[in-house]
Amino acid sequence: MKIILIGAGRIGSAIAFCLAKAGHDITVVARGKRFEVLQSDGAIVTIDGQRVPVKVLSALDPATLYDLAIVTVPEHHLAPLLPTLSVSRADRILLMFNTFRGTKPYRAIFGAERFAFGFPNMAAYLPDQQLRYRVDGPGMVTTMSDPSLASLFKRAGMPSEVEPDMDAFLRSHVALVVPIFLAALLTWKRANQLTWKEATQLNSAWTEGFDVVRSLGHATRPRSLALLFRLPSFVRTVLLWIMSRASVIKDLGEFGPMETRALIDEMAAARPDKTTVLQSLRP
Repeated sequence: MKIILIGAGRIGSAIAFCLAKAGHDITVVARGKRFEVLQSDGAIVTIDGQRVPVKVLSALDPATLYDLAIVTVPEHHLAPLLPTLSVSRADRILLMFNTFRGTKPYRAIFGAERFAFGFPNMAAYLPDQQLRYRVDGPGMVTTMSDPSLASLFKRAGMPSEVEPDMDAFLRSHVALVVPIFLAALLTWKRANQLTWKEATQLNSAWTEGFDVVRSLGHATRPRSLALLFRLPSFVRTVLLWIMSRASVIKDLGEFGPMETRALIDEMAAARPDKTTVLQSLRP
């Protein structure tokens, strides 16, 4: 397939690497230092020296034909791209990012037949602009709204599954990760983990977020996530306190507060009456 990937950060680079390695014709849209490095190398390079050739652009040309456009920029950076994406000649448009707004606004922009949504569950980093990634670790399964795109990712070595209720999945995932992002922001530059008071507040935010999801008429997705909220409140607080010691959580703080702010704002816009804790913790 001829694929353009918009957003060559850590997740976008991992997806592009896997798809290019599987033999697809990959173009990436990047900016700043990432654009310069990709243009110079002509490839995505991993920390162990693997290279897969990719083309690199600074912007999407809407007149160019593509079988698929994949968008991995954070949602709060998406608005300036929408006019060009909507008139592009890409046959399909796959959005892949955290959102609490759901899929309806994007389905209206791109059309139901052309639009798909996916969520990449993988680990990826760009130390010194070299890719370190894992896409097939325990629990790492990319969730897709479209079976053909799930198959595309599977064939490229990225485990994938189809989710029939993507709005429920996306909103449940935001409710899960916002307190984790907050924990990362609190502890990133600290030697110690969360205080018990902070862990208690973040557990309240967990509870509040999932109450919002249910108030919008959704079941918790995936179903396994519902098990977390059957645990006693004390156990969930202990879990957050322990998780905040892990480098994989702390390292999320490096990406700053912008996405966390945007997600809390989306949740508050959906149910301002049910998000008082989340709003009080907004970084």
